[in-house]
Amino acid sequence: MKKSIETIVPTVDKCPAKYDPYRPVDSSLHRQIAIDDLREEPVMAEQALGQLREWIAKNPAIHACRTDARFLLRFLRVRKFAYVASCETLERNLAMRQRFPEWFSHLDTSEPWVQEMIDSEFILPLGRDELGRSVILYRWANFDTERFTVAQQIRFVQMILECLFEDERNQIAGTVTISDHSNEPMKTFAQWSFTDIKNYIDCVNKSIPVRVREVHVVNMPMFASTVVEWIMSCCSEKLRSRLKCYASLEAFISTTNFKSMLPKEYGGEQEVSEMKRELRQMLDQHREVLLALDDMKIDEKRCTSIWNQNQRTDLESGAIGSFRKLNVD
Repeated sequence: MKKSIETIVPTVDKCPAKYDPYRPVDSSLHRQIAIDDLREEPVMAEQALGQLREWIAKNPAIHACRTDARFLLRFLRVRKFAYVASCETLERNLAMRQRFPEWFSHLDTSEPWVQEMIDSEFILPLGRDELGRSVILYRWANFDTERFTVAQQIRFVQMILECLFEDERNQIAGTVTISDHSNEPMKTFAQWSFTDIKNYIDCVNKSIPVRVREVHVVNMPMFASTVVEWIMSCCSEKLRSRLKCYASLEAFISTTNFKSMLPKEYGGEQEVSEMKRELRQMLDQHREVLLALDDMKIDEKRCTSIWNQNQRTDLESGAIGSFRKLNVD
């Protein structure tokens, strides 16, 4: 039986003998979004893809990198085919994987803790909305700080994102996040160091090629207001502009069009058991592709666009630092 394209593990040869051609995405909805939002005309896209491949081949800092169209189009699309910005984001992405291996390397979806994380129902991909965007529900009360570390939390999120990125429709239309903080304990916030928060937000802002279209935050607890205010100060202006907050789940449901996509316990139409089955299937299907990402290599010392690790040295001090000193039950 012939493998589906999603299960083929791409090579990381930076100078392959032959490149795969650019092909417009199959979905007519997403082709139109690509044209309207990203200026993705076939001739221009093919030319940009060729330029990015040539830059990779000639870049002495890059030792190994995927050059398949599906991978490189992530970076071109997230930067709306701006060549220099796309190169910088790709370079930063490669360096990010090596700089934070506890977050972005060895994304083995078969590890027991991953299966436990799926069963916890902490993150549930809900499918696509009518605008073609991938919608993801985070349920923070379900994240068990006694069982899982921050590193595992980030790695699990990255596994899901990497799988979604393999589908070009998600690259084009982007993602919508629904972050439900109902009944979230304070220890979920206190588990994160502020250095980790800053570093991860830097990755989201500058290195992870995801088009964040909307972020819906529901029932954010009052005790987290200081932390959230600081987190937002670290986000890009574009990301902040796409954040919407709701005092209750009822307010979120009544003012958005996501109700039918939500689990039945939210008043929606989806079975959680089916969503978990589909998530497990997606992660299993992409396991080898995710593990092969570790084969990409870059010489960080020769990079010109890596963020300054010495910035924000006051993260653990002052009012923000004092939050982490709270005795959390």
